[in-house]
Amino acid sequence: MSRFLPLLLIFAVLTSFALKPASSTSSDELQVRRIAEEWKEAYNRNDAAAAAALYTPDGYYVSQHVRGGILRGRDNIKANIQRGITGGGHIDTVEILTLDISGDLAYSVGTYHATNSGVQVTGRNIVVMKKQGGKWLIVAHSSVVPEQP
Repeated sequence: MSRFLPLLLIFAVLTSFALKPASSTSSDELQVRRIAEEWKEAYNRNDAAAAAALYTPDGYYVSQHVRGGILRGRDNIKANIQRGITGGGHIDTVEILTLDISGDLAYSVGTYHATNSGVQVTGRNIVVMKKQGGKWLIVAHSSVVPEQP
């Protein structure tokens, strides 16, 4: 069951947005949108610590590219980001397709284009964020790279 906890968390948050009216402010939306750019900028300047700082201390990263499919904790996420940077990864673009904010929770769904060791890929992201102490942080981040043609 604990293996599926991050996916259940993402499902529960997305479902809760469908049941509640959005109550975001434009300031919150700008901050939430900015997280994607900050992540991309930190990654591309080889700063895994700055990218990992965008997550809660007990945040989740879910991807087919990590052992066991799930990482938990900022330190583990930082180490994974560093492996990508060291392996020659570069995030070319990030596009948020949709986002919603309800109180202190937000989610975004988007795409990204990356060049990993000279190979271009397009991936999909679902990111769940929570406002803590006036700052939005990533609680759960799911990234998928579909098979490329």
